[in-house]
Amino acid sequence: MRGLNDKLILFLLSLLLIPSSQVGFKMAAMSVAVFCICCILTVFPKWWVRAGAAALFIAGCLIYPQASVLVAPFAYCVFESRDKRQALLVLPILLVGVSVSLRTGLCCAAYALLAAVLCYRRVTFEDKDEELKATRDYGVENSLVLMERNKRLIEQQNSEISLATLKERNRIAREIHDNVGHVLSRSLLQLGAVMAVTKNDEKMTSLLQPVRESMDLALDSIRKSVHDLRDDSIDLKSAAEEILKPLEGSYRIDRQYDFSDSVDKDTRLCIIAVLKEAVTNIIRHSDADTVSVTITEHPAFLQLVIDDNGKNVKSPDSEGMGLANMKERVKMLDGIINITSEHGFRIFITIPKKNERGESNEDNSSR
Repeated sequence: MRGLNDKLILFLLSLLLIPSSQVGFKMAAMSVAVFCICCILTVFPKWWVRAGAAALFIAGCLIYPQASVLVAPFAYCVFESRDKRQALLVLPILLVGVSVSLRTGLCCAAYALLAAVLCYRRVTFEDKDEELKATRDYGVENSLVLMERNKRLIEQQNSEISLATLKERNRIAREIHDNVGHVLSRSLLQLGAVMAVTKNDEKMTSLLQPVRESMDLALDSIRKSVHDLRDDSIDLKSAAEEILKPLEGSYRIDRQYDFSDSVDKDTRLCIIAVLKEAVTNIIRHSDADTVSVTITEHPAFLQLVIDDNGKNVKSPDSEGMGLANMKERVKMLDGIINITSEHGFRIFITIPKKNERGESNEDNSSR
């Protein structure tokens, strides 16, 4: 828009330079021609278009030299190319102006210089504007990159904290099991021995029986707590990597994990059990050299896909205890398991999340 305004100003100034004695049909025709040439150069800023336009303008000036006073808008269009060689196209028109009169030549040169100044100002402004936009885009891009890196660092930090928490839970469970559990078990055995020795003493037996029941209850409670702590301390990704270790070296393993730490305990145990059985089957029965394991969390379910590129594959109909156990585990969680052997052995499992299983069970019970 700035370029159009500059060209219009130069064109009007050029018209003011025309002496009243030269106003006529030829000058009007040349003015219209110069205006059309400037419009064409604005729409098609090609070097060959400028060369053709310059040839037409020079030819018109040779026919009617007084038209050289209209050089300013044409010079502006030529200077837009930023090519110094194309700027020489203005020189013949200035020479024609000098041939008319020295005053006309000087006015043409002054208007051409004004066109050069206006064009330089506009080009400089556009360059600065482009530089500003590039700087802004670079800043926005860097900001997005930093945000993404910060997000990854936070996720990694949360993952490390979660893993450390799980390890600590596992340690506590092991300490309780090894220390308190063993002490209670030994105490129960000793108490049983005392009760066996004093079985004829009804009073002593009546006193010791509640103690034994309390200790049995305490031991059961500790066992349950230890099991819950141990199950909660299972990290699905670490467990999957541990299961896949026997395949390393003999198989190329493609791993894809995309799940959060909020996967419930039952689903984690099911995924681990299925993955263990699948890896055992691959080692024992498959002639594959590539194994792919994908665990993906979706809004309503968790998905496990295990496949290999083996060719000597048994039909899924001829399943053994391992595949039957897989199906039973998945079915207990209202999941879906699909086993195919068209292009290698493939296990596709979908397990709904805990809240989805609860809603599904409520719906089924209400029906």
